[in-house]
Amino acid sequence: MKSQAAYLSEAQRLSHTGSFGWNVTTGDLTWSEESFRIFGYSQAIRPTLDLVLARVHPDDRLLVRNELNRAAAREEPLDFEHRLLMPDGSVKTLHVVARPSVEEPGRFRLIGAVMDVTQHKIAYDALENSELRYRHLFKFMPISLWKLDVRRLMEMFDELKATGVTDLPDYLAGHPEFLTRAMDVMVAEEVNEATVHMFGATNQEELLGSIGRFFKARPDTMGRILKSRFDGEELFEEKSQLVTLDGRLIDVLLTTARTEFGVTLASLVELTDLVRTQETLERLQFEFAHAARVSTLGELTASIAHEINQPLGAIATNCQASLRWLDRPEPDLNEVRNLTRRSVSDARRAAEIIARVRDMAARRAPERVLVSPHELILEALQFLRHEVEWRGVNVSHVFSASAPPVLGDRTLLHQVIVNLAVNAMQAMARRSEAERRITVRTTSLDGVALRCSVEDSGPGIEPDHMSRVFDSFFTTKESGMGMGLSICRSIIEAHGGRIEADNGSIHGGARFSFSLPAASTMLQ
Repeated sequence: MKSQAAYLSEAQRLSHTGSFGWNVTTGDLTWSEESFRIFGYSQAIRPTLDLVLARVHPDDRLLVRNELNRAAAREEPLDFEHRLLMPDGSVKTLHVVARPSVEEPGRFRLIGAVMDVTQHKIAYDALENSELRYRHLFKFMPISLWKLDVRRLMEMFDELKATGVTDLPDYLAGHPEFLTRAMDVMVAEEVNEATVHMFGATNQEELLGSIGRFFKARPDTMGRILKSRFDGEELFEEKSQLVTLDGRLIDVLLTTARTEFGVTLASLVELTDLVRTQETLERLQFEFAHAARVSTLGELTASIAHEINQPLGAIATNCQASLRWLDRPEPDLNEVRNLTRRSVSDARRAAEIIARVRDMAARRAPERVLVSPHELILEALQFLRHEVEWRGVNVSHVFSASAPPVLGDRTLLHQVIVNLAVNAMQAMARRSEAERRITVRTTSLDGVALRCSVEDSGPGIEPDHMSRVFDSFFTTKESGMGMGLSICRSIIEAHGGRIEADNGSIHGGARFSFSLPAASTMLQ
């Protein structure tokens, strides 16, 4: 079996710790086997202070001498670190500890250990450098960063879960005061310079403390943040609005990352300018769409006038006939009554035509409602009924029973269908009437989207034009502005859909297809 000395030697080797004894009075040194290994000397030589100092890094020799002299002069313990410069150029870091031992008056000794802490020092320096890099990044990152203490919030969640609560939104609905308390206990411990600037503060101290005050305009966002944390999600992201110290309401992309030990890191990217730009773009798109509708109405003026003249002419004829029946010696009131009913019906028909034109021409903010695609298409085709008859076009529709309803602005979606149908009729102008055919088709895309296609029997789209048909100001018409299809694309994309064109029509011409997300997916 190994002796106790052998076990001690093995333990010192494994822990990189050597022991020593220094007789301060005589200057004698004694080293353990590991001490020789640490200093890189053979056990055959006699250790001395000169050998020790020969290995000490030149920059640390004064430190070592001062520490040894102090301990010797005052008979005090040693506890310090210094470096060794080894013959091969490598550097070691040692931690020296020793305690005084007075065996007899006038004979002072130090009994201690030298620990090779080089790897620990390297690891510590790496950690310190990493911390410094983190501090530097945190402070100077151009986006807003927050370090939040949420330990009390975690305790509140633990208390809720202990009572059996598993659905936090349901609990908040019945206990709104919990949301207020939760916001109060979420504490900002640190923010960076970008945050100070973003929130109109003069220093970070003004932003520290409870963060509830910044969510006054959007407590619903805080509710979703709490749910994310309650459910154990590591990351939360949402576009929202926060209130600054100077009262501004800013649009932000908020991201929170959960860490251990009750700390949450949050980042904010300000979107205020982007949101304002987007709003301006949407207003311009709306104005362009309105201008395009009015332009389309201008193209259909003759057709609309004819369609209105029909019921107005019928009303005039019925009124003249009624007067003749009334002028007879014995007025036939039954005939007058029947003619009056027909006049009322024709008047309603004229009013409906005018209402459709007014809707197309009106400038109003878009309004999303639940829309049946088939009703939408039939209404648009009804609007074009006389234009279709006048141009001698055969229009058919193939509706899929599974095509889902969508959420959209009825007038804008009418505009898309009308525009595609008018383009198709104009493309077939040189065809004989027997060859002018349009089919409007709907299908379901796995129940999550509607697809609507307008197919014609025209000449199709030139290959060189295929990639440009939806570009602004691109047109193949002599008098066209090239905005119709571009506006159609803007309308469809604003509804979360896509529009495309190809020559896949069943009639051999062009096919324009758009897809829109089903209302069920938008409402989730």
